[in-house]
Amino acid sequence: MKVSEIFLSIEGEGIRTGAPAVFVRLFGCNLHCAYCDSLYAIEGSDFVEMSPVEIFEKVQSFRTKYVTLTGGEPLIHADVQTLLKLLDDAGFEVNIETNGTRPSPVGYKNAFCTMDWKISSSGMRNEKNLQNLLTLEARDVLKFVVGTPEDLEDAVHIVEILEKEFAKEKRPLPVLYVSPIFGSMPYEEMVNWILANEVLRRNSTRFQVQLHKIIWDPLARGV
Repeated sequence: MKVSEIFLSIEGEGIRTGAPAVFVRLFGCNLHCAYCDSLYAIEGSDFVEMSPVEIFEKVQSFRTKYVTLTGGEPLIHADVQTLLKLLDDAGFEVNIETNGTRPSPVGYKNAFCTMDWKISSSGMRNEKNLQNLLTLEARDVLKFVVGTPEDLEDAVHIVEILEKEFAKEKRPLPVLYVSPIFGSMPYEEMVNWILANEVLRRNSTRFQVQLHKIIWDPLARGV
């Protein structure tokens, strides 16, 4: 497997914000978002080849129970299921950060997905498959990365669709997050927009900032 970096940090966003975690950033992606903040993990040759067992052993050396598998796009790697099984069987709690072009993996006791829905500002809106969102469960996260009011409107539209689809199966929606593109809309403006929107309110949509970009330099790697 092509590995960009493995490091210990805190979760900068999502339902484990602030908690120590080992990050395994795999190299390569099937999308190229306009706001991508990890181009080094999708372009060039800055990676090392490691087997799933080697990655697993490196993760073990940090002695923490939380693991975040990210990229790039981790689910495009042929051996990712092998790595997930190793981590899951050992009791690690794995957050799979994925761009939503692949279904959520199933069959793991201790893993959940944080899936992005790529909306207008990403430039990748037409690359999405709505069916992949329907594979998410209540323990998973659906994240909308937004930078404009148009992005927020797009997020509302998707949530309305999901409300109807999940209601057919009497299933709860995944946890919903709105995450600003760093340096885009003012946070206050975005929060006020969310609070004023009935669809986002009734689904307890959460606002988040990227904590690691506040603590460290926004362009820093390995944090």
